[in-house]
Amino acid sequence: MDTFWEYFSVLAPSVGLGLIFWLVMRSLFRADSGERNARAELEEREAEEWARLRAERGSRDGAGGTAGETTADDAGDGRGAGPTTAS
Repeated sequence: MDTFWEYFSVLAPSVGLGLIFWLVMRSLFRADSGERNARAELEEREAEEWARLRAERGSRDGAGGTAGETTADDAGDGRGAGPTTAS
């Protein structure tokens, strides 16, 4: 039984540090995953709001515009200005 306690006293610090390291890394990865999910949800909501505002503006301005007319949002690469935040 003395041999068991000798081995235990030698291995316990390494096993303990390994367990602490695993718990810290696990919490970091979970926090990062949660942050990425929250960011994706925020970007999705912003994109939906931008699309809704663009559709409202398009239905409001659609009858009066001329073919080939370019607005500030449509200039450039053709993707529009994208979502913006109000100051």
